[in-house]
Amino acid sequence: MWTLLAETIAHRGSTVRSTTCAGAQWRSFAIACYKHASVNRKGAAKPSLKKQIVSAELKDILQHSQLAVLYHYNDLTVQEWDSLRLKLGAKGVKLKIFPSKVSAKVLKGTKYENMGSLFTGPSVLAFSESPVLSDLLTVTKGEKKLMVLGGLLENQLFTPKGLDSYTKLPSLEATRQELVGILSHPQTALSSLLQSSAARLSHMLDQISKN
Repeated sequence: MWTLLAETIAHRGSTVRSTTCAGAQWRSFAIACYKHASVNRKGAAKPSLKKQIVSAELKDILQHSQLAVLYHYNDLTVQEWDSLRLKLGAKGVKLKIFPSKVSAKVLKGTKYENMGSLFTGPSVLAFSESPVLSDLLTVTKGEKKLMVLGGLLENQLFTPKGLDSYTKLPSLEATRQELVGILSHPQTALSSLLQSSAARLSHMLDQISKN
């Protein structure tokens, strides 16, 4: 706006004789407008369109995904990419390549800042709305051109080793069954003891009656 105003004023000043006081005033005003426009551009610099798009899409994925694992990739062919996307797609996992430098910058200062530090070099994000970590690692372990850098699982950041260890934990159903077994064991023991005591008491009363 200030640039347009300065150009308009400069044009008006050029129509006035430079020797007149009015012409000098128009030119001074135009110079002031140009300076203001320059300062305004420097102080209110907006992110590039690319950075805005990456920021919005990446934050949306991390916010709505229960699983987001970052991989370093090396020279995958088009056929290898297609095969990988097909295998992971069957497990409900999608792949998305984000520019590393931009991704690290847009995540800085957010709750995903630690995730941003993983974006180094050529990297691809595998994400899913379900916590299908075991399926993801099973598929990608066979890909020699991929290396796990780390990831988010249900909003918790894990190292590669942490992700691998997580898959070895018992399932929720198995944990529930084990807990039920632990809690029910004392009741079973108590029931057995009461039955045994009742049997012994009955035997003692029987012996007394006979005597």
